[in-house]
Amino acid sequence: MPEPMAAHVQTAFLDLASYLNERNYTFVCPTPESQERVVRKRSNDPETRHGANLEDFFGWSLPAEEKTLSSLLPSELLKQMREASIITAEEDHLSKSNFRISDLYMPIIVIGERLNRLYYIHSAFPTTESDAVFFGPDTYFFLDFLTRESSYLPAERPRTVVDVCCGSGAGAIHLARRLPNSQVLGLDLNPKALSLGKINAKMADCYVSFAESDLFAAVKSQKDIDLIVSNPPYIASAGNDIPMYAAGGAQQGLDLPLRIVKEGIEALANRGLVMIYTGVPISYRKPGHDPFLEQLRKIEGAELVSYKIIHPDMFGEELSSPAYADTGRIQVIGAVLRKLD
Repeated sequence: MPEPMAAHVQTAFLDLASYLNERNYTFVCPTPESQERVVRKRSNDPETRHGANLEDFFGWSLPAEEKTLSSLLPSELLKQMREASIITAEEDHLSKSNFRISDLYMPIIVIGERLNRLYYIHSAFPTTESDAVFFGPDTYFFLDFLTRESSYLPAERPRTVVDVCCGSGAGAIHLARRLPNSQVLGLDLNPKALSLGKINAKMADCYVSFAESDLFAAVKSQKDIDLIVSNPPYIASAGNDIPMYAAGGAQQGLDLPLRIVKEGIEALANRGLVMIYTGVPISYRKPGHDPFLEQLRKIEGAELVSYKIIHPDMFGEELSSPAYADTGRIQVIGAVLRKLD
């Protein structure tokens, strides 16, 4: 099990989320490339290089002057943030947030009112540390995929739901909210992500059991797993120094997603489902060939129920890596497979 965060840290995060909600805080998390571009151009301008509002500080990860921070946060809450090391001091009377707080869901606006405000904690920008906790557009697409493909679930509730490579728990939390009578487990190798997952679940008012696990190692003895979901790392990592959250392994990042599907089918109860969201490198030499789809069709004991392209061209900046020498684009897909009797 992941080490729990100290009680005062958990309380500080929950109090901060409550305050941000009162202030109508909103931050839709962009891609790392977009955030880098925004932060760079703002940092080069003396008028915009420092945070001026809550979104600048907790979203764009810009440092703020002490007087600005004191105007943005009540003194007692600011004290909590410092004691919990959520906010730390820097040189030149500046402070920074060590975490970002984003909207868990893309905003839904109906007749001028927002319906779905929930917040999600993840690593501050830049996310260069090996154990950085990722969140971004991929996560929004993943949650939408889970919502749309839930039509494939049987009428009876899944007994146990497993989100493997769960990070800080977005998929597991989403399903725990939608399937309150199911046992929901979040598995990941990153202890920092799992600790934040517990906080994120509390903020979403649901319960998820988190465990440190190499894929399905922590649930090998369970026989009642009816649903496995995953948004695994899928960036090619052979020979590349990239964070844990992005490293998809060999085969241009397909190695880990394929392992998850194959081992997931073995871990499922009969007629159980695997729902996987991942990226697929498409060669410019064979633009109509999908190597992931080709290999999914060969998996024994599984029926491919659905396979859809969600985004035709994600993370184009990765194509400059030698690992993608013959790649024309990375398309994002959502696949659903059922374990055969």
